[in-house]
Amino acid sequence: MLIVDDEPMIREGLQTLVDWSKYGFAVAGTASNGREAVEKHGVLSPDLILIDIRMPGMDGLQAIEEIRKTDNSCHFLILSGYAEFNYAKQAIAHNVDGYILKPIDEDELESYVERVSAQLQSQSEQRQNTEQSAALLREEMLYQLTSGKLDANTANGHELKTLLGEPAKYYQLMLIELYSREHSLTLNATLKKKLTDIVEEKQIGWVFSAEPYIGILLKDYVLQNGSREQMKLWIEECCGTKVKFAAAASEPVREPAELQKWSMPIHDLLKQRFMLQGQFIHMASLAEERQQAEAELSNQLSIESLAQKLYYMLDIGSKEGMDKALQEASKQIIAYDCSEPFVKSSWAQLLTIVLNKAALSNPQLSLHEDLSMITALYLAHHYEEMIAQLQTRLSELAMKTSKSDSLSVMKQMTDFIERHYSENIKLETLADLFNYNSGYLGKMFKNYTGEHFNTYLDQVRIQHAIELLQEGLKVHQVSERVGYANVDYFHSKFKKYKGVSPSSFKSISGRTALE
Repeated sequence: MLIVDDEPMIREGLQTLVDWSKYGFAVAGTASNGREAVEKHGVLSPDLILIDIRMPGMDGLQAIEEIRKTDNSCHFLILSGYAEFNYAKQAIAHNVDGYILKPIDEDELESYVERVSAQLQSQSEQRQNTEQSAALLREEMLYQLTSGKLDANTANGHELKTLLGEPAKYYQLMLIELYSREHSLTLNATLKKKLTDIVEEKQIGWVFSAEPYIGILLKDYVLQNGSREQMKLWIEECCGTKVKFAAAASEPVREPAELQKWSMPIHDLLKQRFMLQGQFIHMASLAEERQQAEAELSNQLSIESLAQKLYYMLDIGSKEGMDKALQEASKQIIAYDCSEPFVKSSWAQLLTIVLNKAALSNPQLSLHEDLSMITALYLAHHYEEMIAQLQTRLSELAMKTSKSDSLSVMKQMTDFIERHYSENIKLETLADLFNYNSGYLGKMFKNYTGEHFNTYLDQVRIQHAIELLQEGLKVHQVSERVGYANVDYFHSKFKKYKGVSPSSFKSISGRTALE
């Protein structure tokens, strides 16, 4: 409220004459004449003005007339020492709430104040109810718009545009997905409130619920360059350190109704959230941009072969090779199916194979700690985060299992053959592992060992076959264990290098042992 009187003592006395707080008022200021009252009204926008009539310069009635030009809702109580009918008539014309004669009767003034307070309270409740109803209706219509379910007449109608406030040149829709290690039922509601305070205070749009997302309809705040980064910072500020987000937005459009066609592209983009970069606002597109995988990738996916290659790189301690194998596995898995459950399940299978192989070839190694990387990948919110974790953990594991960094390539090759002779290894396999041309590597190997690669591999296998035969294993069991799937082929190889068949060798070996 504002007190206006040219007498300082009256201005001072009116501030304490009534318990203003009892009726919901606070004295916002005082003025000594009509001109000052008009100026202070423009600054303070009071709900109630107590004003004298006769004052120097501009009198009270002139001040009321001037204020009424811009404000029809302000309440006035006139305080006057003159009971002239003409004054009362003008007061009624300006919709004044009361005309109180001086000396002021305290009870009379209080009854007027109580009446004005009740009117203001009623108006406030009506306004609040109207605002709440509008907010609920706007929320529902924006949710329907975001879901692509708002009928065309409503989307293009006057009601939606009225609920959205002042018309804008551009409208833009954004959906935000939140996720956190600490599950909370109030996560969306809490962030929505914080975002609402920012967005509506800056008058750049409306925040609404679009479960499981939070929606923002932006008005003349186009997400590009600096504004996009600023919006990202606002969301991060609201999220704090424990909550992460991914957001998808439409391109700017001229009419709110045009946002309906962006519903599916935005939702489709957020369905791929695991493959998207976190803490970022991604722009959706109406054009179909789904990459078609090559036929051989989409139709075939061998987790076993991908795991074998990764394990080989791990076994020789090649970080570069492991990164390359990870990238190849990543490309094939995503090309086959990029959904989060499939991707995580595929990587879990692949890592289980790799870690089991590593445990067999390194019995001294405890892999309990390393198996936790499989658990960790299921906790990753984004694919890039998961791959980065795997690269780090596998590099650490490679350091534990590495045989020697100072070994020459040829020594590493012969050691590798000794460890993997029972597998289907070829010169091309090792050439890929050690990043050499296979022809050149073959010549290097021949110079180092005196034998061609296949001959050397056969000799290693036959030597191990002899040991197994001497242990009493059957020929077909030995054949499988040393890497020959076909028993007849094993027979021919054994006879080629030892001059007798494996069964004959076993008999001779048995008799020798008895003698």
